[in-house]
Amino acid sequence: MMEYTMFTLIGISFLLLLASFFGKDRIKHLEEQLDHLTLSLAQETYQLKKRLKVLEEELLMEDESSAEPLKKRSDDAFFSAHDRIWLLYKQGLSAEQIARETAMTTEEVRMILRGIAR
Repeated sequence: MMEYTMFTLIGISFLLLLASFFGKDRIKHLEEQLDHLTLSLAQETYQLKKRLKVLEEELLMEDESSAEPLKKRSDDAFFSAHDRIWLLYKQGLSAEQIARETAMTTEEVRMILRGIAR
């Protein structure tokens, strides 16, 4: 009786060993999915960095083009905030753009422009 039990257990273990070789490897499938996800994430990150670089270059170009007349005049003299706002207003910038340039609020810029216009 003991011999039959031993042979049966060995037979079952052999069948399970064969089944493990031919069965689907779920971990391998998960690893492939993870690799694909990592690659996709790296590509998206690269695209975002590329777009960000283009936007930064455009902003730098806009800053340089709008600040050129100011740089020419401000090389020798010191401008007060009122003078700088007036100069930017003469260049055609809106109150919102001037506020961004001078780190002031839009309302402060509008108040100064109303005072200059009088």
